[in-house]
Amino acid sequence: MAEAVAWLVRWVGFVALAGLVGGLAVDLFVLSAHAPELGAVRGRLRALRLGSALVLLAASGGELLLRAATMSGAGLGVAVAAVPAVLTRTHFGAIWSARAVVLLALLAPAGARSRAGRSLGALLALGITATVTLTGHAADWGDVSITAALDWAHVVAATTWAGGLFVLVMLVLRAAPRWPPTLLPAVMRRFSTLAAACLAVVVLTGGYRAWIELPTAAALWQTAYGRVLAVKVFLALGLVGCGAVNRYLVLPPLGAGRATGLAARLFRLGRLALVGPGRAARPAPASRLATWVLREAALALAILWCTAMLVESTPARHAGHAAHAALSEEPRRVTMAELHASGGIPPGWLFSPPPGDAERGREVFARLGCAACHRVGDGAPSASTGVGPDLTDAGEHHPAGYLLESVINPNAVIVEGPGYTAADGRSIMPSYADRLTVPELLDLVAYLRTL
Repeated sequence: MAEAVAWLVRWVGFVALAGLVGGLAVDLFVLSAHAPELGAVRGRLRALRLGSALVLLAASGGELLLRAATMSGAGLGVAVAAVPAVLTRTHFGAIWSARAVVLLALLAPAGARSRAGRSLGALLALGITATVTLTGHAADWGDVSITAALDWAHVVAATTWAGGLFVLVMLVLRAAPRWPPTLLPAVMRRFSTLAAACLAVVVLTGGYRAWIELPTAAALWQTAYGRVLAVKVFLALGLVGCGAVNRYLVLPPLGAGRATGLAARLFRLGRLALVGPGRAARPAPASRLATWVLREAALALAILWCTAMLVESTPARHAGHAAHAALSEEPRRVTMAELHASGGIPPGWLFSPPPGDAERGREVFARLGCAACHRVGDGAPSASTGVGPDLTDAGEHHPAGYLLESVINPNAVIVEGPGYTAADGRSIMPSYADRLTVPELLDLVAYLRTL
């Protein structure tokens, strides 16, 4: 139930963000500035953007409560009390606060009539999309990284495309019957160009994200993350197909001109091979356009739902972590013959330290000043510089033996990436082998397992 609520909150937030970003993009790049007939649409578009900003602000509040509940490991009552600590002592809280400030600043330009005001609103909306990236899986590689930048471009392109479709369905196509005959084809032609640019960005950046999130091709059907991603890709292909039908079959009879170029020729050849040259009776072009755009918008809503599920799920690259942690806690039984047959260790062996006291371990964490470099999600004292890796979900991803080794022998495994490796290629983490007693070490590991 809690997971479904998290999906719903995320989905509402994504839909509102698409309405905001797509509404600004359509206003700035699709609607003609010299057509007085578009005045009524622009007025409704300002209301849509303002409403989207308010809904996004509310959804962000729900996201904050859900994240506080996750970090505190308790119900919503405790989560409310944990909100101040989450806001002031975690990376998520810092990014969320920045999003709230930008959203509040956006309320005025979201309804602006002038082009300068709308351009300011677009810049602020781009800042809001950056907060989506910095609170998602892409931030695992650092706030300032190629992965984060590409994810931000993906979010901008996807919300522009999806939000533009929502605007077409709710505002443009409803007002089009009262326009001059040439205005709707011109608007749709410009939107088609914008959507094609968004498609190119989405495909390139989405392909990169899939490459780094899926350790193997088999993860696409062997992990929950991969299966949801596969459904999302399938829906995206359907969206592209609907868009192609609109661009190459529906818009030309409407007066938008015959599409040219390699993609148009390939589409017409494919259609000719599949359905032949015959022409069946068809509805009016405007009616066909409304039907196909509505299908595109419905697919976009479904894709945003899949995105919400992906954001709230464990990436495929981490899929085996929880299983490793559970395995390290279960007692193993093995015969001497099996032990020798597998090279002196049990098959699948992981070092399992005895349990410690997490509360005492939290005190050790504070005494050593670990929070100066590492972010954690439990309200640990002092603000982190973010120099070291984020430990917010370390207990979920790593077994106890690996955490212990990282503390006393950090160069045994060197993770190549920001926050892990120094200029000399060795780990930036100092060894605490000679600074902790065995009980203190066990307590510290026990605390890390609670994160």
